[in-house]
Amino acid sequence: MIVQILTLMKSKFLTLDMRDLLHGILIAFLTALLTGIIDILDNGAVFTWVTIKPILIAGISAALSYLLKCLLSNSENRLFEAER
Repeated sequence: MIVQILTLMKSKFLTLDMRDLLHGILIAFLTALLTGIIDILDNGAVFTWVTIKPILIAGISAALSYLLKCLLSNSENRLFEAER
């Protein structure tokens, strides 16, 4: 049992590297930003805090979802599995 725990701790399961962090935040932010800007322009609205706030919430949610996925998958991109 202890050997299994130590093996799990040495694996990449439940770890993030800087590349995952930066890619996740960048992609989430750009996707939310572009989608929100297109939606605002289509509706003819003005850029105010009320129109920008949902865009920021969507970006943060997408970034956290991506990072959570990265934390919970191993190097073979399998969710909830330790390294083999």
